[in-house]
Amino acid sequence: MNKLLTLFLCLILAHSGIAQQGKTYSDKEYARSPIWISMIKDTATNFLEAERAYKIYFQHHEKPAGENDVIGEHEKFEKQPSKRMQRKMQAENQMRIEVKKYEHWHLMMLPYVQPGGHILTPSERLGIYNSQKNK
Repeated sequence: MNKLLTLFLCLILAHSGIAQQGKTYSDKEYARSPIWISMIKDTATNFLEAERAYKIYFQHHEKPAGENDVIGEHEKFEKQPSKRMQRKMQAENQMRIEVKKYEHWHLMMLPYVQPGGHILTPSERLGIYNSQKNK
């Protein structure tokens, strides 16, 4: 019974994973929410689509400044900010972190992007490395 239940759960998870891979979003969805955050975590994502989602999102939202971009920023926060301001600062800091993650991911994946936007998997990269090593 346990084996049957385990097999059933595996099939459901595999089916949901396949369904999510084929998910396409509209420009409105890209503009409304930061879908690019989940896209860069997915190994099967299309590089060009993630890049497009990032650009569309920041056409409609203000991109957070870097952590040291504002001179004298520490003076502004000497007093204890309100709870609302603390939540806003926390959300800005989280978005700043996500932007840095995206920029790092973009830089690291760029050499492995194929013409259609497909990113080479680690096993494909290793295969290329081994074939060049053997020559």
